[in-house]
Amino acid sequence: MKDNFKFIGKTLYFPERKVLVLGDLHLGWEESLNEQGIFVPRRQFQEIVRDLNEVFEKIKKEKIEGEGRIKEELEEKIKEIVVLGDLKHEFGEISEQEWREVKGILDIFKAKAEKVVLVRGNHDTILGPIAERKELNVVDYYIKEEICFLHGDKIFPECLDKKIKMLVMAHRHPAVVLSDDYKKEKYKCFLVGKWKSKKIAILPSFFPFVEGMEVANLEDNGMFIPEEELKEFKAYVVGDEVYKFGKVGEIV
Repeated sequence: MKDNFKFIGKTLYFPERKVLVLGDLHLGWEESLNEQGIFVPRRQFQEIVRDLNEVFEKIKKEKIEGEGRIKEELEEKIKEIVVLGDLKHEFGEISEQEWREVKGILDIFKAKAEKVVLVRGNHDTILGPIAERKELNVVDYYIKEEICFLHGDKIFPECLDKKIKMLVMAHRHPAVVLSDDYKKEKYKCFLVGKWKSKKIAILPSFFPFVEGMEVANLEDNGMFIPEEELKEFKAYVVGDEVYKFGKVGEIV
């Protein structure tokens, strides 16, 4: 199996397959807060676009395997973009902000890749009407060769087939807290491990304003992977680069 992948910002990139993966953008979050009487400046879309452009620039500078040279054409580096769910934030409606910003993000994805795959997240109950406007489908999971891409709130029998060697998911919004005598700081992280003999990669949220849920607190991990098995996963912390941090069970 070609499971060679790279952490690029908050995304997972498979250079040999030319697949870029991200999840949990939660577009429309600000309007949801506004409706609750909490007023925040609307910067989410701009921040996400900025972060995406940084990812695209890093991928442009990647060497193509076996050629030892850099090709600047992004279309030679990305053939597919897979969104692992929770593209939008509201559960039961499509807000005006979601209509506008989800369409804008999908336009960016379609301009960068030949194929865009939208995996349904638990927040995406009515994403379909927006996706249809962009001639895209929303699927429960996506299988590409030996990899199953899914949101991560539930498992599907097809993803457990013996031909599947790797599961790639989001949903958990994993984060770690680093502290000293003076302060604590929370950072997004990737989790990588094994479950049912399959390699597992759990992505941090691409959402820019909240780091996520501490991996040290596994009592309610929101996933189908048991707590004891998640403790054996390794955390990779997202900073200016992505850093190997150690086993989840050793993080306190």
